[in-house]
This record gives sequence, structure tokens and C-alpha cells, in this order.
Amino acid sequence: MIRHAAFDFDGTLADSVEFCLGVFDRVFKKYMGDKAPDREAIYSNFGMNEPGVLRFFMGREDKEAEEDFYTFHRELHPVKCPEPFPGVMGLLDFLKEQKVPMTILTGRSRTTCNISLDYLGMQDYFQSAKYGSPEKNDKAAQLRELMNEYALAPEEIIYVGDAVSDVTACREAGVTCLTAGWASSARLEELNKVNPGLVFLSVDGMQKYIAEHLCDASQQ
Repeated sequence: MIRHAAFDFDGTLADSVEFCLGVFDRVFKKYMGDKAPDREAIYSNFGMNEPGVLRFFMGREDKEAEEDFYTFHRELHPVKCPEPFPGVMGLLDFLKEQKVPMTILTGRSRTTCNISLDYLGMQDYFQSAKYGSPEKNDKAAQLRELMNEYALAPEEIIYVGDAVSDVTACREAGVTCLTAGWASSARLEELNKVNPGLVFLSVDGMQKYIAEHLCDASQQ
């Protein structure tokens, strides 16, 4: 039964994948010109945080480019990602009312994650956070850390994500992955193959599933 819920951010809490790609486009255009990578190449490296992706394609660490990324991220947020997905705030409110602790577990950097959580009014919902790294992110290891920190059995935690890699990480950690299939960027055919029966096209549908699997309050 569910006692803890962990959430990815991009494509899960907000329709932010295209927004993030747009920020990368702007930075790479400024620093690499016509040598800038295309969006598919950028997306395929989303396992790293933003500084890691910048370093991978630029071939070096560039603090100025990183600061530009954060600046563009703030500037574009109101235009490209003005609000969460419909129903997401209701789901977070429901879990908060049920006294289910929540963690944000994302491949993003601490900086961009906090910019988005603050802008969208989500910061107070999450009791803990685990961020990405400049190297390849290991969500399976982070999930195991989370279970250890909260003394949870694998069946007592869910991870809500939108990518095939999220399903893979959850399987490595023995955790149930609930797949958010409501984003415009969701690759539904692939997701339904790897996580059959647990791909949700609406937040309401996922909330009903969670409600049916919550740990009884008296047992928490």
C-alpha cells in the first residue's frame, strides 16, 4: 500500500519538455551557432542535468552558458510553461490531505527545479528532493536512497514519471511506476509496451488509482 509518492517534473507535473528544449535551443544558438545540436539529440541526453547537457555538447564547462540557461529559463517560464497540467494541483492537494509525504525526483538541476516549483506554487508540497547530476542520472539508486531514508518497502512507494527510462529505473529499484501519459511529449506507444496497465491519460485517472492503493491512515 502506498505511503510515499515521488514525482518527476518535466512532462509529469507540467508540460515543460518543449519549454526546456527551447531554452537549450537559445543557449546553444548563442554559443555554438550553426553547430548547435538538434532537439532529438538534446532530448536523448535528458538523463543528465542542464549543466551536464551543456558540457556534453559544448565540450567544456562554461559557467557563463549555465547562467544564461538559468536566466532564459526564468524569462521563458511565463510564456512557455505558465501553469501545471490540469488536475496536478488537485492531486498534490489530495496527497497532502492524506498525509502522504512527497518527493520531487528529477533529472533537473536544483536551480531550475526550484525556479519551476516556485513559479508554479508547488514548493510547499514536497518534503524532500533529489536532483540530477552532470553525469548520467541514476534514478534507481535515488529511489533506493529514498526508501532507506523513509524506511519504506518497495511496495510502499510509487514514482510518477513520463519516460521509458523512469519505468526502467523503477523496475531496477522494485518500485511501481505510474506513467503520466497526458503530456504532448508522451511517447504512448513505447510507454504502453513497457508499462502496460499503468499508463494514465489523465491526472484524475491516476488519482483514482492512488486512492485505491493508499495505506490506511491508521497504519502510517
